[in-house]
Amino acid sequence: MARKCEICGKSPATGNTVAKSKVTTRRVWKPNLQKIRVVTDEGTVRRMYVCTKCLKSGKVQKA
Repeated sequence: MARKCEICGKSPATGNTVAKSKVTTRRVWKPNLQKIRVVTDEGTVRRMYVCTKCLKSGKVQKA
């Protein structure tokens, strides 16, 4: 599974976790993806990985 929203293209973001002692370690922020059944533009139903922001904003019609 590619950790990427199939609607908006949101993918993992990287950065640093900074401790009080200023020690930094790399980390990844993953998008909140849900595997849902979606009605496509052609009217067919397929399963897609969609982020919750796209679900809440109404960019996707659930089947």
